[in-house]
Amino acid sequence: MTAADAIRAASRAPTDVHAQLAAAYASDRDGDEPTALRYYERARALGVPAADLRGFTVGYGSTLRNLGRADDAVAILGEAVAADPDYAPYRAFLALALLDAGQPRAAVATMLGVALDTARPGAFDRFDRALGAYYTALLEAAVGAR
Repeated sequence: MTAADAIRAASRAPTDVHAQLAAAYASDRDGDEPTALRYYERARALGVPAADLRGFTVGYGSTLRNLGRADDAVAILGEAVAADPDYAPYRAFLALALLDAGQPRAAVATMLGVALDTARPGAFDRFDRALGAYYTALLEAAVGAR
């Protein structure tokens, strides 16, 4: 479905959260973040179903960051990580938002944590322990810098 088709469908069904999400995602794919944001916010106000929450949260957070609202993205993605810490995309997009929000140590620590948690066994050869120590040190420095 094209963005124009999704937007028309969302306009015809303003209380249909799935139509609003489809318009947000299609606008996002087209690189039209201001339009995507409008539909993300409508979907949020309607109440995003649990089954759609992960995709919505990543898309919404990423769009906020791309529109220069990095602090808002950090807040939304940070809440998502707290609620669902094993979902790596939340943490990866949080790392990007942290970087844009001027928190480079927290960004690197977050992304390093994603890499360590998702890498196949042996991916870091024998350096897992050292990288884990760097991760901990970066995270402590980032928390201390707040």
